Amino acid sequence: MLVPRRSLIAALFALPAALALPGTLLADTLSQIMPTAKKVGAARFKVFLFKIYDAELFAPDGRFDRKGPYALRLNYLLDAKKDRIISSTVKEMKRQKAASSKVIEGWVPLMEDAFISMDKGSYADFIHTGDGRLLLTANGKPVSEITDRRFITALMNVWLGPRARDKAFQDKLMGRVK
Repeated sequence: MLVPRRSLIAALFALPAALALPGTLLADTLSQIMPTAKKVGAARFKVFLFKIYDAELFAPDGRFDRKGPYALRLNYLLDAKKDRIISSTVKEMKRQKAASSKVIEGWVPLMEDAFISMDKGSYADFIHTGDGRLLLTANGKPVSEITDRRFITALMNVWLGPRARDKAFQDKLMGRVK
């Protein structure tokens, strides 16, 4: 389920500005969700020789718990069009067998409402609240709030799940390897 942008913006007024500088969580950022947020790990995602994005994972005290609050930041190293982001996400969800093809295709309208194009040098935050919501921001500004728990799990599994495509990337992101 997608929450309308007006409702999201109103809900987010209770939260400080999401993330101010790439890679830096401010002391009061997300204080209601992650008062002790610290970086868990970081990794660069590449396809062949093309650098796509740098990813950083933040969690309370730097300890990731899939069911608890955490934030994934993607710093884009190239222009990424919305339709390409959606098609890549669908392809990866299908590869991971996150759900049936019919269910995944049924999530496309949700992605069309929730995702935006990202310019080179911009960043997107996926803020998992730990209470069944995923807040999406771009350059610190609210974009959408997703409450469909099955979709949230499938989406975050792209990077953090057991069937992630690039295990070396995932190991660095999750702080298992430096």
